[in-house]
Amino acid sequence: MNNFQLKCFIVDDEPLAVELMRSYIEQTPFLKLVGCFSNALDVLTAMKTQPVDLLFLDIQMPEWTGLQLALLIDAFKTKIIFTTAFDHYALDGFKADALDYLLKPISYADFLKAAQKAQRYIGDAPAKTPEGNLIVRVDYQWRKINYNDILYFEAMRDYVAIHTRAGEKIITLSTLHNIAAMLPDALFLRVHRSFIVHLLKIQTIERKHIVFGKIRIPISNRSHKELMARLST
Repeated sequence: MNNFQLKCFIVDDEPLAVELMRSYIEQTPFLKLVGCFSNALDVLTAMKTQPVDLLFLDIQMPEWTGLQLALLIDAFKTKIIFTTAFDHYALDGFKADALDYLLKPISYADFLKAAQKAQRYIGDAPAKTPEGNLIVRVDYQWRKINYNDILYFEAMRDYVAIHTRAGEKIITLSTLHNIAAMLPDALFLRVHRSFIVHLLKIQTIERKHIVFGKIRIPISNRSHKELMARLST
């Protein structure tokens, strides 16, 4: 398995904002947090001995702003995702060659989209989870699940249940939207607002339901045509 991770710094002078970004990075397998800083000088000092791939950089900070810091780190070839509570900084952020711009309060969906953009841009890591595996957090551990072992995903409020061929039900704190972003489109399809299925595991469809033994998964009207087209190829 390719264990490539983007090494990240969080740069923000607000402790609550730092903790939120820390929690988001911990939920994202291809990111690795290696430091948190509240001022620009400490970041520059740290990068001399510990270069990183990506900064989550607050724009409005005391002494030096994030924009000023961005102009000083080009030599380190570190990419930047700006974070700020003030949307009027967006244009200046992109002039500083930022990869993306996140407006506080930041949702995990927006964070993940920006992080995946960085992952694709940096280019050394694949855009999807490598070698046929999905990596999810289960309780306090990361767990690797082979795509071939998955039958379907089921949304459960703030969680997603991963149902396997062996009859196991694996629960992870996530949304179906975020799980879908990590799956290869060639193998999986969201057939309903609450379900994603592995296309190669489908054997029976009955009255707009996918049947796995005693389990019947509804197919939305919106997804039905695409599902049938995908299964016929």
